[in-house]
Amino acid sequence: MLLGLFGVAYAFNFPFALACIVVAGSSAAFGENVTLGYLSLFPSKLVNGWSSGTGMAGLLGAGLYIIFGCSVGSGGGKADHLKYLNKMAFLLTTPVVLIYWVSYAKIIQRPSQAREPAESQPTEDAEERKALLDNSINTGQEILGETYMGRVWRCLKLVLWLAVNLGLVYLFEYVARACAAKVRPRNEYNIGCPELYSALQFCYQAGVFASRSSLQIVQIRRVEILTLLQGINMVVWVVDVHYKFLPVWILPAYMIFVGLMGGASYVNIFYLLLKDSQFPDEDRELCINITALFSTIGIATGCGVETALFTTVLSKD
Repeated sequence: MLLGLFGVAYAFNFPFALACIVVAGSSAAFGENVTLGYLSLFPSKLVNGWSSGTGMAGLLGAGLYIIFGCSVGSGGGKADHLKYLNKMAFLLTTPVVLIYWVSYAKIIQRPSQAREPAESQPTEDAEERKALLDNSINTGQEILGETYMGRVWRCLKLVLWLAVNLGLVYLFEYVARACAAKVRPRNEYNIGCPELYSALQFCYQAGVFASRSSLQIVQIRRVEILTLLQGINMVVWVVDVHYKFLPVWILPAYMIFVGLMGGASYVNIFYLLLKDSQFPDEDRELCINITALFSTIGIATGCGVETALFTTVLSKD
């Protein structure tokens, strides 16, 4: 992470900056996956602390973006000032890496007591999935003769429904939030403080933070409802890029709603993976790792879809 952040801050050309972004992004994705898997050793509701922290990180980042943007202001002749602030934005995040390091090494300790008992699945599909667990749920050991790839395949089938929902939610919301850059006429962007696009991104992060912090208040098992709503959101935002039928005053509230759906899906899916008895304790970490991989796939796919849309059918909007 430090290599990526310093590399972007001092990048001497765009390809080098892209390479450093890949390094930083890979570190973030790998670290998130490891952390979520490590949470399998802790009480399941602690995932709310992790998810709330990730939501706050997005909110702080969006806020910093607005502060720096307002300090630069609109108009030409600001390139040098903006370049300096861009550099400082990345350098200011580097101490956080050391805080993480100390936290993992010294502060966060594996609990001595056993995890709380897993909850049984009350929904109708519990019996349908039971067959996947018959040979593994009560031994605490790998199935006799099972290969590593066989175990991965078995766990993939266990988590496929949740993993696909997580991937789709990320795909939908990344396309929707990118559309915020084109949903209004061009003359409404790059003016004022906060600027329209950065303000909408802040609203999105506010929604994510609120819903990722909501587990102690409400738990949602039917995560497919969140996926469906997010898919509808994506369609509305994409259509609005062309027709621009949504008034500007409704966009902040609607972007908060997009964030709420994405954050709620994230925290509830990982809570189910940590808490539900349909996922054997000995396989729980692997199940979480597989599901987290789908979030990365969803983000990458969403970025590909938005790039394809903005360079083809929506290129003139």
